[in-house]
Amino acid sequence: MSNLSLANIVTVRLYTPSVLDHVVLRLVCEKPQHGFAISKELDADESLVTVMKVRRPLVYRSINSLEAAGLIRPSKTEAGVHGSERTVYSPTALGKTTSAKWLESIVEHPRDARIELLAKFVLRSRANLSNKGLAKRQRDLFSVFAQEFKAKEQAAEPRTKLVARWRYESIHAMIRLLDSVIDD
Repeated sequence: MSNLSLANIVTVRLYTPSVLDHVVLRLVCEKPQHGFAISKELDADESLVTVMKVRRPLVYRSINSLEAAGLIRPSKTEAGVHGSERTVYSPTALGKTTSAKWLESIVEHPRDARIELLAKFVLRSRANLSNKGLAKRQRDLFSVFAQEFKAKEQAAEPRTKLVARWRYESIHAMIRLLDSVIDD
């Protein structure tokens, strides 16, 4: 018989930041701020709003996840408008590194480009970083996908041809956009 009991089982949750977590982390890296200010920033910046619309509770969930992962830390408290204190968060060294790496990383699959890649472009622009290098690396990867999608379209049976064509045309449109970013 084993000495294993529920009390001896340890659950480990591996944390992978979501796109929203990365956006919140980046805003904290831009300047230390509290959750309400981050939420207002996400609502006020038109370029961010066009990429993602975020409800305030999700911002606080991201803050909790980022803090638990050691990517941000409370740095001070401020008096709130209605009397309650607000905790201002600052990035940790790991948070700064994580944010910088994410801003430089390509999106691994075309289905993630709509939000994640656009968020990176917007946040890079806010930091006065060029988008050309990221766009070129992204285009190079998506060109491989485009070749695969074109081959699948050509080999598709009539009942699946429309979906195959959709995938090819979608990635081709993304490549054209990336080319325009590179050429700007």
